[in-house]
Amino acid sequence: MAYKSKIRISMGWFYPIGIFSSYILLLLEFELRRILRQGGIEITGEPYITIILVALMFLVLGIAQWFRYRNWIYPVLGFLVCITTAQVSFIFPHSDTPGFLKVTYFISFILIILFVLVNWNSFYSHERFETNSRRLFRLASERIHQADNGYTERPFSGGKVECTKDELLGFTRFLQGNYIVRAFYYETNVCLSFSMNKSLVVINEGKEVSHVIIGYDGSLTVRIADKDYRDYREKLSFDKLCASLAEIFSRFLDYYKTGLEQRIVTELKSAR
Repeated sequence: MAYKSKIRISMGWFYPIGIFSSYILLLLEFELRRILRQGGIEITGEPYITIILVALMFLVLGIAQWFRYRNWIYPVLGFLVCITTAQVSFIFPHSDTPGFLKVTYFISFILIILFVLVNWNSFYSHERFETNSRRLFRLASERIHQADNGYTERPFSGGKVECTKDELLGFTRFLQGNYIVRAFYYETNVCLSFSMNKSLVVINEGKEVSHVIIGYDGSLTVRIADKDYRDYREKLSFDKLCASLAEIFSRFLDYYKTGLEQRIVTELKSAR
């Protein structure tokens, strides 16, 4: 039986899907232009329609990512790629485009490379955080099939864990160092934040997104953000989902305390 994820597809997948679709559209437009020329209709060989559609696709995706992640790097990148793609026809062989316009294409291309290099840490961190957040939510929902209650804003009490303050801080550093959560430190607790939606790179408070709060007294509290809950394809039992996340973090802490930190990474990677 084919596997079907309980979580909706990541927005990052729209890029390869869109690019693959653009190749198909490109071939279709070339073929259409060839047929029209054979029919005696004078038409240039450049696939302008495909170029414009692909350019607009990158712009729309950049704007969509801004509304989802609230990270400014995505709309800026989308705009730069849109402008560069729109200028592709300038460098086609046998093009009669003036030389200065061809130069603008290469300038735009170089700007994209420089922008990505300068903001590489933000791009990389966001992608790692989102990937592991999705794994956490998949892991939490693996054995849940009930849908007896819906979303609620209230935090969920996940009981208590046994650990010293030093063990908790070491555990927190390990999770953040592996881009599993972004940690926020407070006087009486640590907040371990994760999200499939808003970028963890841009948040200022851990409670802005889904999070687990572990107190220095061992108390554990879970809160799932509404947007993350709505990313599930079906309405799972909210209490069971929160309880599952609490159990996961408690188990991961036990792994850390017994020197089995790599089991945390392995278990997350196994989540589908």
